Amino acid sequence: MKRLYFLHGFMGTAETHFQSQLIHLKEEFELVPLDLPGHGSCSTDAGDPYFPSALQWVIERIQEEGKGFLWGLSLGASLAVHTAIKLPQYVEGIILTGYTPRVPESLTEVMNKQYDYFLHIEEHERSLADQFKALHGDRWKSTLRNVLHGMTFHYPALDDEAIEQLTAPTLVLNGSTEKHEREAAIHMKARNAAIQIGLLPNAGHTANMDQPEACSKLASSFLQGL
Repeated sequence: MKRLYFLHGFMGTAETHFQSQLIHLKEEFELVPLDLPGHGSCSTDAGDPYFPSALQWVIERIQEEGKGFLWGLSLGASLAVHTAIKLPQYVEGIILTGYTPRVPESLTEVMNKQYDYFLHIEEHERSLADQFKALHGDRWKSTLRNVLHGMTFHYPALDDEAIEQLTAPTLVLNGSTEKHEREAAIHMKARNAAIQIGLLPNAGHTANMDQPEACSKLASSFLQGL
């Protein structure tokens, strides 16, 4: 049975961000949901800077568990593609959801506003802050701060050369409602013809949560075809 790792997004867990997929795909694959450093059940706290330490953590987990496929959402998608580049012998294929290889300049102001909003989430949305604490414990603030700063000001971009040289079978499975994510999928396909893409209608940044059944079916078809 093929092994499938799940890498969740910002301030989520594998279970909260891939709940539907963990149900729909459990008969087809050996599922390995990973809670990233600082999140959920992970015993490792969020490092600073976050992304390099989280990437090393993911690499070590996969080396321990064994080769397989990676499905990443947002932050998890960045980790998935960079893991595929650094550890090609262990990564049999990747699915990237809510992914863009770089943040366009047009989104800089939006990202800065999002940074300020989440940095003061207790003032803006107390219920969400309570949810973060319930999921991640008392360390939730340091996790939020470290991940947010890294992904806002030090986004782990993928240049065109890296896209062209990507050898792992890749499916970019984004929602169709976000302009920059539509363009990201098309751009990656243009730079590397081997990359497959899918745009889910009526789905946004968290396409696998917005259209869970359709997303799971497309992912299964891609993986079973490898």
